[in-house]
Amino acid sequence: MGFRKKNKAPEIDLVAEFMKLPASDNTMFLSSPSSISDVIEKIWNEWSIGTKNSPEQVISQEWNKIVGTKLSSRCAPEKLSSNGTLYLRAANGPVKQELSFIKKKIISRISRLDGCTFVKDIKIT
Repeated sequence: MGFRKKNKAPEIDLVAEFMKLPASDNTMFLSSPSSISDVIEKIWNEWSIGTKNSPEQVISQEWNKIVGTKLSSRCAPEKLSSNGTLYLRAANGPVKQELSFIKKKIISRISRLDGCTFVKDIKIT
């Protein structure tokens, strides 16, 4: 009877033997247990979750360039629907009218932004 080499994780070999699988030298599963927050953070970082801005964030950040500095202080993006409609809030009637005149230009500028190509219409409130 020989000495058996001490294995770091005998349960892996036991499962492999039971399932008629070759024993593995894979140490990926040999790490100590982690907290859920550590696992979530690791996945968050590996998948780059939260690093890319949403279309709403991109539009808000670029709003000054989209409509111009003069108009940007009197209107703002309010909501972006999944069907590609951007809802804008305007300060008053003349601003609403001005926005309606440049509606196509606004859509064109927005569609050039990263992740915003699906914006097809604007509703002004």
